[in-house]
Amino acid sequence: MAVGINIPLINGVAYSHADIKLTILGFPIIGVTSIEYAQMQTIEGNYSTGHLPTSVGYGNVEPSATLTVTMEEYERMLALPGVIDGMIQNIPKFDVRVNYVRQDTSGNFPILVSHRLIWCQFKGPRISSSNNNTQIEVPLEMFVAKISYTG
Repeated sequence: MAVGINIPLINGVAYSHADIKLTILGFPIIGVTSIEYAQMQTIEGNYSTGHLPTSVGYGNVEPSATLTVTMEEYERMLALPGVIDGMIQNIPKFDVRVNYVRQDTSGNFPILVSHRLIWCQFKGPRISSSNNNTQIEVPLEMFVAKISYTG
């Protein structure tokens, strides 16, 4: 009689936030509390007679990204090339490499999975704090031209 279900460990260790190594213009960004990126396409049903779509229309692909860093990291990022008067949006277009580095199932060799956010530019910081904050986080929304999930 089986008491529980044993799920086999197929791929070893799962990816985690601690695996992420991120650089901008060769500058390591270490105070990342979250990163979110997507490449969504508008796909809509086209209607004619009846209540159901009769065809499908494909619209623009819209890449987007938000990098959230600690306030300390944001202050450090103000040393990036192109920042003028604290305006992080003055940094020239750049690529962001998001590298997931983890060990293989034997624990011996690192496995690197790399995603690349292409031709990015910060839109500006959104700084806020409230009572009992133990860490201030700064979301940095970005313009992104394209995302490559194969590095």
